[in-house]
Amino acid sequence: MQSFLKKTVYAGLTLFALGSLAAVNTTTASAKKHVTTKRVAKKVKKGKHTKKQTKVTVAYYKVHFAENAAYAKSNGVVSIMNKPGKLGNAKVVANKTTMRRLAKSKLPETVFHVYGMAKTNTGLYYAHVVTLGGKYRGWIYVGKNDFQYNLDNITKNTGISATRTLRYGANPSNVNVKILDKLWTYPKFSRYNARVVSHRKASYINDDFVVESAVYNTRGWLYYYVQDTKKKSVNGWIYSGSTTARNAKKASNKQTPAKTPTDNKQTQTNTTTTTPTTSTYNLVFKYNGNFVSTKIVNLSDLSVNGTPVVTPDSIAKFIPSNYQITTDANAINTDGPIVNGGTAIINLNAVPATRLTIAIKQKDTGALLTPSSDLVTTLNEAGQDLLNQKLVLNGQSINSNAVKSILTNRNLLSIDQSKLSTSGAGSLQFVGVDTTAIDANNPTVTLYYK
Repeated sequence: MQSFLKKTVYAGLTLFALGSLAAVNTTTASAKKHVTTKRVAKKVKKGKHTKKQTKVTVAYYKVHFAENAAYAKSNGVVSIMNKPGKLGNAKVVANKTTMRRLAKSKLPETVFHVYGMAKTNTGLYYAHVVTLGGKYRGWIYVGKNDFQYNLDNITKNTGISATRTLRYGANPSNVNVKILDKLWTYPKFSRYNARVVSHRKASYINDDFVVESAVYNTRGWLYYYVQDTKKKSVNGWIYSGSTTARNAKKASNKQTPAKTPTDNKQTQTNTTTTTPTTSTYNLVFKYNGNFVSTKIVNLSDLSVNGTPVVTPDSIAKFIPSNYQITTDANAINTDGPIVNGGTAIINLNAVPATRLTIAIKQKDTGALLTPSSDLVTTLNEAGQDLLNQKLVLNGQSINSNAVKSILTNRNLLSIDQSKLSTSGAGSLQFVGVDTTAIDANNPTVTLYYK
């Protein structure tokens, strides 16, 4: 199936260097970033009584979001401009009245896809957005926080706020269906790249399909992810109202007696008894829409005051290590009453590291390099940036682009050899980062220079 759709904290910061190791802690305030600007966009005239003002310049960045986490809703308080609003001659694309209307709308085409970021030399951030319906496109003010890797970092009560375009739904009681319309790669207006599948409609419209997943869009419309029973390459999303149920086989009047424990001769795996579990429940854990694990638990393990429930508290002991339940409204999705054989899909976040060690190695030799004391300080600041932006996640590979961006801001892409335990003139250049999954017990980011 496709992803989602089918798919410590110390009392104070201890900075140290051991060899080439620099350690940081989340309680330290991050230092001001230095960004290379790309263009001058606003000039201020000098008058006799006019104070000298800083010219507004802007730097542009790519954004890096998970497939299902690149979307936002209008807050109705800021207009969209054709360029970052503090630049000269910026024009309104969607005024506040329009933005208030979009904020109230539940139509999926009014959700914004965020695909770029800009930062002015005065520390203001703007998001490059377009509605999924394509009607409004431009730049909108989002505060003073870097959101390049996480839309949740956007300052509250500014232009937009992160949202989800879809939430899990329950499969129909009869998953065998006929379809009446074309298939889509994603439910329409739920992704910026949703489109009709490449297969010709005529080649599959009369086939039998099985519903494998279900979701609701922002308007509450139910969509099914269906798979052609004969052509494995034919699958996609379709509005539930464009399907009709079918029975794979005609029901038999002859009833088969339910098996008792003594009827079951099969030995269950991972158990030492042949007696089947009679009251179980499935907990399916996902991260960024991708499968993490499934745990089959007894209903009695979910019981609160005699009633089985699926809540963050009742399933806490079953959550995979290095993960935590998301805080959004769609964190837990059940397929109906909490009964034997039921399923809940739980959306997870990786647990961010709360301390970090940065190591520097020479790429060619793998030798550990020892930084000077002032370099240790700068490395600590870069590590603090990584922690503040929650870019180091326990058990997850680190994003090399995120590391490079922070090293750029800290002027660490090039390091003079006089500040390292190497001989020779010149400097070493950053060439990469060890992307091995972060060890929660010893979170370390290793930088390679050549």
